[in-house]
Amino acid sequence: MWFNGEEINQQKLKSVGARLLKRLALWIESKDLALKWSIESREELSPELGSGSTMKNLFSAKMKELRKERGLTQKAVANALGIGQTTVANYENGSRFPDLEKLSEVADFYKVTVDELLGRLTFRQQGEMEERNSRDQPLYEFQDYMKSLIDVDKMKIREIVLNLIDSNLSLHEIYKNYLVRALKETGTLWEKGEMPIWKEHFISETTLEYMALIKSQQITEIETVQPLLAIVPGAETHSIGIRMISDELEMIGYQVIFLGNNIPADNILAAIRENKPAAVLMSVTMRQHIDSVTLLIDKIKQSFGTNAPAILIGGAAFEQMNYVEMVTGADKYCKNYQDIEKNLKRI
Repeated sequence: MWFNGEEINQQKLKSVGARLLKRLALWIESKDLALKWSIESREELSPELGSGSTMKNLFSAKMKELRKERGLTQKAVANALGIGQTTVANYENGSRFPDLEKLSEVADFYKVTVDELLGRLTFRQQGEMEERNSRDQPLYEFQDYMKSLIDVDKMKIREIVLNLIDSNLSLHEIYKNYLVRALKETGTLWEKGEMPIWKEHFISETTLEYMALIKSQQITEIETVQPLLAIVPGAETHSIGIRMISDELEMIGYQVIFLGNNIPADNILAAIRENKPAAVLMSVTMRQHIDSVTLLIDKIKQSFGTNAPAILIGGAAFEQMNYVEMVTGADKYCKNYQDIEKNLKRI
């Protein structure tokens, strides 16, 4: 078939154009592959970025965290980003990872940086985190604290307690790992005749002094309306344990009215009548005072009948006793702080 000159020129142009388009497509494809290789290489080789799977895991966890913090559903996020709900779900379970453009859109939507979205920290944030972690580690072990008590080294005791407070340990951690352990060890040494009474009293009073300081640094808002009464019945003098329990309960939002020891029974009844507590907590350390708590419980139940508050008891005096509730008339016998917290939730 013959063509005139104009037709041949048009045919050539079409052929050249097709070749150019093909080359352009190949060039774009090669650039995409190069970009993909570059990103994957950085993920594999750069310790700052971490591996690709690690980045996906960090991104998926952060994506879910940000959505929940803002109270959003996956559908709401999907609508805002112009993607399907299943895509958001896949982002959050780590089965899909957005491209750079969509990653930037997600960061803008949540008003965070891409680095934050990928779980990466800036140098400043890294430094602040390391400094905070170093502050969170107490400088002193329990044995350091115990030695300072035995040596009656008041300056060292104060230094250690202040460090424990600065290290951001919770009140529960300080009480359990330092103060309670020290009191138990003191009791053991006293029973063995290896510690004089005056030193045992010094440690007890020092413990009370620093309990007040520790608690003052960790004030928590009261969440419960109905208070609790905490008392040491009869002539029982050991009140540190139930005071610690009271402090710990206040740290989780309970309002505790601590009455201490040597309170006449009629005054305790008056306190119940005026404050209408949800529960009365009693602690007995010495077995000879079990009768006192039994008589007090009986008076409370007789005075208030069905309107009597719940009565929870505990302490070393009951550790070897069977059927504690039946013998004393208490509603619940609690072996430890966890038992008290569990039973209070049921009231």
